[in-house]
Amino acid sequence: MKLQLSLEWFLNPDHLPLIAGIQLGWYREAGLELELLVPDDHYDGLAATVSGNVAFACNEPLHMIDADRQGLKALGCFFETDGGILLQRDAGQRLLEGGTVRLASPVAGGVTDAIAVEILSRWCVQQGAAFDASQIVIESAGFEHLANLRAGFDGAWLCFANFEGVEARLEGLDTHFIATHDVGLHNFSALELFTAQAFLAEHADVVATVTRLIGQGATLCRDDPAQAAALWYAYSGTEATALMDAIIADTCPRLVGPMQRDAARWHGMWEQFDRLGLSQVDRAGYAALYA
Repeated sequence: MKLQLSLEWFLNPDHLPLIAGIQLGWYREAGLELELLVPDDHYDGLAATVSGNVAFACNEPLHMIDADRQGLKALGCFFETDGGILLQRDAGQRLLEGGTVRLASPVAGGVTDAIAVEILSRWCVQQGAAFDASQIVIESAGFEHLANLRAGFDGAWLCFANFEGVEARLEGLDTHFIATHDVGLHNFSALELFTAQAFLAEHADVVATVTRLIGQGATLCRDDPAQAAALWYAYSGTEATALMDAIIADTCPRLVGPMQRDAARWHGMWEQFDRLGLSQVDRAGYAALYA
C-alpha cells in the first residue's frame, strides 16, 4: 500500500523518526511504501490530510487549536523541543526601552502573531519594562530564520532550539532565545502525527503500524545518534557539515518513542490558550482530536 505523509515544511532532522523506517526497510517489510512530501505552505499537509488527499501529516500541536479542522485526528508526538523567539540582543534592549522591533514569521497572522506578542509582553514584564503591542511588527518572511536575521529583521518567531538555536550559537550571533517556558507558556514546539477520521476508520491497522514504526524510528535515533546521522545524510543526499552534525546531536535526545496517542499531552496548552482567548477550538473540539 502506497502512503504519503506531508511534512510541516522543509525536510530536516526533526523528521528522523520517519526517515529511519524508510531507509531501513521497515515499511516495505510491513507491506507499505511511505513517501514524504514537502508542502508549499505550512498548513497544506493538514488540509490535504483532512480532505483525504494524503494519508498523514505532521505539524506542531499548536495547529490543533489555532483553527477548527474538523475530521483531523491526532495520533501522537515523535519530537519535542524548546521553541520561541530568536531576538537580536540590541533589538531586545530597544524593546525594553519602548522601541519597535520587526519579527519575521513563516506563518504571520492570526493566532500565531498573538502568541508572539504574548511572549514578548511577558518577557518585558519579567525585565521590569512597560510593553505595548504596537511595539511588535510581524511580517511573513518564510522559514529561513537565520537568513532573515542577517537580512535585517530584529527577530524570528517560531524558532526551534535544536535547529535555529544551535545555528545561532555556532555562528556566534548575539541573540536572546526566548522560549515559551521561559515566560510561563505551555510548550508547543513539537511534531504531532495526524490523519483523517475517515482514513483512521477505514485503515486502523495501517495507522497502528505507521505509528509504531515512527516511534521505533524515534527510539533508534535517540539511542544511536551516529546511526541517525548516517541515515540522515543517506536519505537527504547531502554532505556532512559541522552545523548539521551539531543539529542532529542536539535533536536526537528530543525524539519521542514509542509514540503514543495521548490527549493529556497538549491539554494544558489548549487550556491555557483557551483562557487567553487564543484557541479557536473548544473543549469538545480538542477532545474530538483524540476520540
